[in-house]
Amino acid sequence: MIRASKPRNARSKRALEKRESKELESAKTAIFVRGSHTSEAVSCALKELAGLKKPHSIPFSKRNDVAPFEDASSIEFWAAKNDASLFVVGNHQKKRKDNLTFVRTFDGQVLDMYELGITMAKSHEEFKSKRSPTVGARPLFHFSGPHFSNDPSSSLVEGQRNNNTALAASQMASPGLSSSFQHLKSLFLDFYRGEELPPGSGPGKQPGQAGAQVALKGGLQHIISITEAPGPEEEGISGVNGTSAAIAPDLAALYAAGAATASSGSDKSKANLDSSAAGRTIHFRVYAVVDAGAAKGGAAELEEIGPAFDFVLRRRLPGDVGRWSAALRRPKLAEEKNRQGKGEKKNIETDEMGDTVGRIHMGKQDLDKLQTRKMKGLKRARAAAGADGSDEDEDDDDVADLMGDDDDESLDMEDLTGGADDDDDDDHDDDDEGDEEDGEEGAAPERKRRR
Repeated sequence: MIRASKPRNARSKRALEKRESKELESAKTAIFVRGSHTSEAVSCALKELAGLKKPHSIPFSKRNDVAPFEDASSIEFWAAKNDASLFVVGNHQKKRKDNLTFVRTFDGQVLDMYELGITMAKSHEEFKSKRSPTVGARPLFHFSGPHFSNDPSSSLVEGQRNNNTALAASQMASPGLSSSFQHLKSLFLDFYRGEELPPGSGPGKQPGQAGAQVALKGGLQHIISITEAPGPEEEGISGVNGTSAAIAPDLAALYAAGAATASSGSDKSKANLDSSAAGRTIHFRVYAVVDAGAAKGGAAELEEIGPAFDFVLRRRLPGDVGRWSAALRRPKLAEEKNRQGKGEKKNIETDEMGDTVGRIHMGKQDLDKLQTRKMKGLKRARAAAGADGSDEDEDDDDVADLMGDDDDESLDMEDLTGGADDDDDDDHDDDDEGDEEDGEEGAAPERKRRR
């Protein structure tokens, strides 16, 4: 394990915050590892599968001596170092030729593994098609086969429908033919799953359930079809004793034949390894969605663009029930937390920031009770008294009395200031005489100048 250290700068802090758990996780990163020995088919498969996963794929260029089923320490180290939870390891050995190992990790440890053998590999270049999905486009998966179908009576489907992680984990971890195909289906869906969107932005209520919400950049461009090939029971291949196996007439017979194969294969399994579906073949095909145009009623057509693979199922490691339950558990969203304990109430919503927003319907407002400025002229008692007219007469008398007093005071002031006016007149006469004297004195110099 890598020792966690405190960030020394803002860049390191942002990188650590990006790796922390989120309410809605980003698209998972996959690492493609080349083993010590690889064949042409393994190299082609690693290249094409990484191309379909772009831009969330990291192909290793150097070879690495790694065996996931024997020692998973290297896988866990790369997972913590590159913040990746998906791995594809390609090897070519004498015991297991053209072998691909799909690995998923959870909380820094290996969760489950699945081995697939390559019997046919064809790159997209061999199809010579002009159509190819853009980088980052998310495919639509189509699973065909009796063991890929969701049996309503299976505990896996029932657990996912009722959000019971323990029930779904027990079905995924249990050995058997149907569980092996459901495990493979879950692996491919999780491997090429895109970025999740918040609830309400698309069909479905919660991510991961019916109507899951993922980002489709540029719309639906390609479809990945995975088809289960007929098994020995369906083909009627002769058994060891020389008798021919009966062809299953209906779906119930297919499930019964699969259960018999699961019981015989489970005796050979060691520890948690399951080889119930060993020897079964699946077909991996990629098709482009082509618009047929208005001539054919706007229907869409499918054109095979590659790559194409035929895989044979080998051993798998489903993992224990406890880790499966922890991996399938989903945290409560902000909308669920805000509405927790409130029941189904109207006019309560959660915005994009996760805040609870309520809508309140106001009643009719009484304007008589409206709070205004506290002025004496607006009081009710004064307004009612003013309507009688008694206050107006009293106010007029008061005004008259005040005006009369002012007149008397003005007369008294005139009498008192009368002498002052006479003195002012005498002062003006004295000023005039002084001006005349100044004028005579000022004229003398002018006469001297004329001489």
